[in-house]
Amino acid sequence: MKKVKTYFFMLMVALWGCSSPETESNNPDENVKDPETELPDNGQEPDLGNYISDYEHNLNVVYLVPSDIDPLDNYHERISGIMTFMQKWYKDEMTRYGINDKTFGLLKSEKDPSYVKVILVNGNHGQEYYPYEGGGGKAGEEIKEYFSENPGESSGAHSIVFLPSREGDNGWDAGGVPFYGIGKWCYALDYTNFDMKYWQDGSQQGNSLWIGGTIHELGHALNLPHNKHQATDNWTSMMSLGNHEFNDNPDGVHLTFASALILNNNQVMNKVGSMPFYEQTPSLNPISIRLFADAEKLYFRAKFETDIPVNGFIAYNDPKTSSSDADYNAVTWASRNIINGDSISLDMPLSGIDGDFRQYPFDLRLRFLHENGNFSVWNYSYEFVDGKPDIDVELKEVTTLSKDNWEIVQVSSEELNGEGSENGAAKYLIDGDSNTFWHSQWQGAQPGYPHNFTIDLGTVEVVKGFLFNQRSNKFNGRVKDIEIEISDDAVNWTKIQSGTVGSSTVETLDLNESQSFRYFKINILTGHDNGSGEDIFFTHLAEISAY
Repeated sequence: MKKVKTYFFMLMVALWGCSSPETESNNPDENVKDPETELPDNGQEPDLGNYISDYEHNLNVVYLVPSDIDPLDNYHERISGIMTFMQKWYKDEMTRYGINDKTFGLLKSEKDPSYVKVILVNGNHGQEYYPYEGGGGKAGEEIKEYFSENPGESSGAHSIVFLPSREGDNGWDAGGVPFYGIGKWCYALDYTNFDMKYWQDGSQQGNSLWIGGTIHELGHALNLPHNKHQATDNWTSMMSLGNHEFNDNPDGVHLTFASALILNNNQVMNKVGSMPFYEQTPSLNPISIRLFADAEKLYFRAKFETDIPVNGFIAYNDPKTSSSDADYNAVTWASRNIINGDSISLDMPLSGIDGDFRQYPFDLRLRFLHENGNFSVWNYSYEFVDGKPDIDVELKEVTTLSKDNWEIVQVSSEELNGEGSENGAAKYLIDGDSNTFWHSQWQGAQPGYPHNFTIDLGTVEVVKGFLFNQRSNKFNGRVKDIEIEISDDAVNWTKIQSGTVGSSTVETLDLNESQSFRYFKINILTGHDNGSGEDIFFTHLAEISAY
């Protein structure tokens, strides 16, 4: 059991973007405090002793109080009831998928476990400084400063931050504070009737109505993106618009299997702390890919190599109903079956995709879940044509040449500042890590096409083709039309082929015939463009390989 000293306390949270009130379900009598632990007549906290947990890392629960108001009445008791309810809700959802005894850790009073540790942080500014728009970032900076000055207060990488309502008194009329998720933090609303003893399903003014919204935003703080239930499910995904549904139909709102698999690798969802969660960025490279569809299913097969084991896989089929469409409608299929530790096979029945969405183009995001909580993503796109996804991708298994003796000889430009310390430079083209990338210069100067780079293989090699790892988190500017030149001395060059590199995350390009050479130059004539109107003067590439 981890013991933590009793402080009067402060926690921090950050959230992602969505806001919507909700409610919850359970027996409210279970959350009513014993009279012996009610606040004494003098309004002071009862003696709760130390806060303990059998988790190595716990969710930080923070209450930020603006400088011009006091904490709302009974905030510690009320927030404790909400947090223990949500802890049980997540545990029940994980159990639905056979992932037993998994929920987020909370520090609880050793004398009365119905109280959780709430870190009380006094804000530097009044209420108007922390509005819905932009208030989360301001609150977060102050809480980070507090954690920096009091490092023992933070128990984990994830935080939920409550702020007292700036509007209304009781339920739906409350608000005016940040209510969203940002990274591993989320921000939520506290108001005087935010109390489990008031909970009942069915919208009723004055009751505790924002519980579903708080569960949803906490999901973002626990690494969950939006995702939708399948059309054939008879329930609503909490991470789509389930926060709206939870108040009226709490038994009809659940996590998807995809969300459960992400939570399975979360730092504060695992009691044992031996895994260095989030520390190492994984490298995942494809060996072979087959992605295709018929009128019944979308099929995905892949073999890969990675330095951090994969224990889950998710396919997000996200219809883009407008240029500003978010990911609420991303229908997911997921699997824990990683064959021999390096392969995945997943069939996705098209009946799971609502027919109304089939008029729109789809983004297909394939997320590989690594045991340390990080993930790798391959991106594709498709449209429905004649009743089925128009997609046919094949990456054959090839044996790539060793890059141990490879060297960048020349590059037309590289971005050495704007892409951070581990991206932008040409050297990342051959570092063996598909998460890093070369980017043509855009800060200070903006050279246009053609872009090019030259590589020395170190010795003469026989090459049958090239493998292109496109940058996974950016579409516009991906390598498209190219020319290939070869040389034995880096002085006399022979153009051997022109071609088009596909827009998928990983693409191969066979040479018309095998070639023997020591140096090769790739001239990039155009980049892929999604038609958004962005000025595509630049290009980028994560990795170039030869086979």
